[in-house]
Amino acid sequence: MKLRKLLFIVLLFVVGMASAQQMGPIPVNKNVRQGKLSNGLTYYILHNDWPEHVANFYIAQRVGSIQENDRQRGLAHFLEHMAFNGSEHFPDSTILEYTRSLGVGFGNNLNAYTSIDQTVYRICDVPTKRQTALDSCLLILKDWSNGLTLADKEIDKERGVIHQEWQLSRSPIMRIYEEVLPKLYPGSKYGYRMPIGLMSIVDHFPYQDLRDYYKKWYRPDNQCIIVVGDVDVDHVEKEIKKLWNGVVVPANAAQVVDEKVPDTKDAIYVFGKDKEMPYSYVGFAMKHDVFPDEMKNDQSYFIDSYAKNIIAMMLNQRLKELAQKADCPFVNASADDGTYLLSKTKDAFSMDATAKEGKAIEALAAIYREAQRVRQYGFTAGEFARMKAEYLSQLEANYVNRNKIKNSQYGDELRDHYLSNEPIPSKEDEYQIMKQLVEMPALNVNVINNYAKELITDHDSNFVAFIFEQEKAGKTYPTEAQMAQAIKAVRAEKITPYVDNVKQEPLLDEKKLPKAGKIVGVKENNTLGYKELTLSNGARVILKKTNFKDNEVLFQAISKGGKSLYGKADYDNLQLFDGVLGYSGLGDFSHQDLQKALSGKQASVNCAMSNFYQMLSGSCVPKDIETMMQLLYLNFTAISKDEDSYKAMMSQLELALKNKDLSPESVFSDSLTNTIYGHEARYAPMSLNTLKGVNYDRILQIWKERYASPGQFVYYFIGNFDEATLRPLIEKYIGCLPKGKTENWKETPAYATGKLENKFTRKSETPKAIAFEQWFAPMPYTVENDVLTDAAGQVLSMVYLKNIREDASAAYSVSAGGLLQRRGDKAYALIQTFCPMDPNKSDLALKLLAEGMKENCEKMDADKVQKVKDFMLKQAELSAKSNSHWMDVIDEYVWTGIDFQSGYKAAVEALTPAKIAAYLKKLVSAGNHAEVVMTPAK
Repeated sequence: MKLRKLLFIVLLFVVGMASAQQMGPIPVNKNVRQGKLSNGLTYYILHNDWPEHVANFYIAQRVGSIQENDRQRGLAHFLEHMAFNGSEHFPDSTILEYTRSLGVGFGNNLNAYTSIDQTVYRICDVPTKRQTALDSCLLILKDWSNGLTLADKEIDKERGVIHQEWQLSRSPIMRIYEEVLPKLYPGSKYGYRMPIGLMSIVDHFPYQDLRDYYKKWYRPDNQCIIVVGDVDVDHVEKEIKKLWNGVVVPANAAQVVDEKVPDTKDAIYVFGKDKEMPYSYVGFAMKHDVFPDEMKNDQSYFIDSYAKNIIAMMLNQRLKELAQKADCPFVNASADDGTYLLSKTKDAFSMDATAKEGKAIEALAAIYREAQRVRQYGFTAGEFARMKAEYLSQLEANYVNRNKIKNSQYGDELRDHYLSNEPIPSKEDEYQIMKQLVEMPALNVNVINNYAKELITDHDSNFVAFIFEQEKAGKTYPTEAQMAQAIKAVRAEKITPYVDNVKQEPLLDEKKLPKAGKIVGVKENNTLGYKELTLSNGARVILKKTNFKDNEVLFQAISKGGKSLYGKADYDNLQLFDGVLGYSGLGDFSHQDLQKALSGKQASVNCAMSNFYQMLSGSCVPKDIETMMQLLYLNFTAISKDEDSYKAMMSQLELALKNKDLSPESVFSDSLTNTIYGHEARYAPMSLNTLKGVNYDRILQIWKERYASPGQFVYYFIGNFDEATLRPLIEKYIGCLPKGKTENWKETPAYATGKLENKFTRKSETPKAIAFEQWFAPMPYTVENDVLTDAAGQVLSMVYLKNIREDASAAYSVSAGGLLQRRGDKAYALIQTFCPMDPNKSDLALKLLAEGMKENCEKMDADKVQKVKDFMLKQAELSAKSNSHWMDVIDEYVWTGIDFQSGYKAAVEALTPAKIAAYLKKLVSAGNHAEVVMTPAK
């Protein structure tokens, strides 16, 4: 389908235009400083002070793997790796060391990605207190732009790292895609340019091939510098002009030319299989032209995006309902309109599903039938009204928070503006324009239905369908002819219209609410900045008003007890407790009825149970706080059985668990869990046997027992609420609940003690080697120990990154982490390492892991410790502007009396190499060490 025809149709119905002419421009955010140098370098700079004192730096390049020639397959991605392995001003891997000295961590703050048609590097959350540090970040971008050294020895070291990344990414679905992409892209280069490339090239390419790609495509006319944060815009602009002054683009420079995806007259049917594919994955795509980049600055683009969004939202709601029917051939399905697989030059209306076993053809027919139902009859007025209300509610929620947009969101928006001309209006302009367009009477359900009819086709041209299945001896597979026949049969069916069943009643009958309670006591904690209310039923309510996010109120209610109070007979029920309650109804509403009733409301509450606590957690936007309170009340008093939703959930789990051992990663994860817990049945991994032991009625009985004493819970409200509005709601919906009895948790087994070793081999389609190690010891639950454990893990992570990845090329990723964990009345310090290894270098990786731990128990590098301290202090500043952080801090204080906020920075400042090493040695010397290693079977 041609885009201009689609656009003509929607504009014709909406505004009565005779042709797809312009509706009016989308204004550009005037706060964005834009510029373009004579050599073609584009730059965007935006001052943003949320959060204060940090900035993000990006270089976006409109080149990727599609620019590779046949002997360069994989080199665009390889080059991305090399950007961290030596440049003009940062030789070898010193860029990692330097950025870490700024408080910027590799992986989370410093990273990059390569896709088919773009390559983007980023340095995020850089503290802005030192201008020289910010200038150095621009210098790094400049080196990435045209100053990489690409030394022979560094290239050779990186070959193994990328080979290991390829091994990690070789999932069943990726193996199938690599095989079938040429069929999905006939006549197009897109069928042969997965960014990871060919290992035959990665392992052996001549050095010059990589340098040729770099020189040819990494040029200022293909690049954009983006700086967002608490910066001096004038100074940044001046530095950019200075740094790139004199960089010249060759007169005969190759131009980026978009790779086309040819239209296809006949339908394409593709079948793929893999021995480790755990389920049948089916789907189809109806290809159409993309919205032209040059037209995206017009408001017609907003209409187009909204129409596609709302169509997908309504159809996805139907698919969720359908999946709950016992005879539905799939366990879940989704619909969307967007990029056709990998290609920026072709879009598609697509649907996919996870089929029940042996039901692949039926599932393909079922989702295609739902698409044709929409094409023939459209959506109902009720569906449209609900989804329109939901869309407007989300739009308003984003607008309310317009002054608290993080640098990363702005960075992504500016990146997309450069790469594909996505609009960048101010948040005020975007909200006003979208609200006006969406609320136009002319943009009604009839218009949306007509648009859907054009997106959803009933013919073979540009139609693509696929089925991916598990390869298994003796199995009969669906054929492409059967797929074609199934689609043909649906087209010939007499399809009936969708019936929209919806409850019109309120969430709860307030006349039936018990008498409201009263606030009988108020005290303030000035140190942590919260109020504690005591209610007449004994409930404690913590209120902390913040301005971190203007559209967020977080809620939590928690009391002691949890899973620890139940024995072996209920282990299976406890594993599925959270999930089953999440799929249950509330009051007179089924799970699906509740989703419809909450359309247009941004509020949620869920039950959850940990080993030692039962809790409720939720969130809302300020205007929907009473809806959240009603959900709170219903979760305490009226969770109802919903057999359809329960069976649908169990079908999904059964399908996932039946073949989970086909995945080597899953086998490793289960082995790890069994090892560190000493095969304790309470912590056993979920399996098909778990499902056999689950009883819905018993889970509801456990819920009644755990939530029978609301007055014993502590309730937390943190965020942008109006206290005068919230107080009467607290009395109404919490104060009316019964007090109940005080409970405590029971002691349960913790980690298995002593030296534990589990080394095994596993045969897989792509050889995998993974190592996990854990050391733990009982430790006092203090701020100092929390900081020491975290710091020790971070130092080890730096050591392993250098020794195992950068120097030995024995792993793509390796990490270590430290955690001080409270389990009931006891506390434990844990150090854990995780290392997916190159199977050919697993012995070396394990040796380096052991040496790194041994050496750092005796002595730690002072420079690494200082970098860790800088990072921890920076992260503390950022975390302190998060509602979830304060929820954790106050919750710990309420239950333990320990203030993890006030003394945190002092504890970090007090860290020394000797102190961390001694602490690590004490932890390790406790002798509780678990090692789990999986290597490929011969």
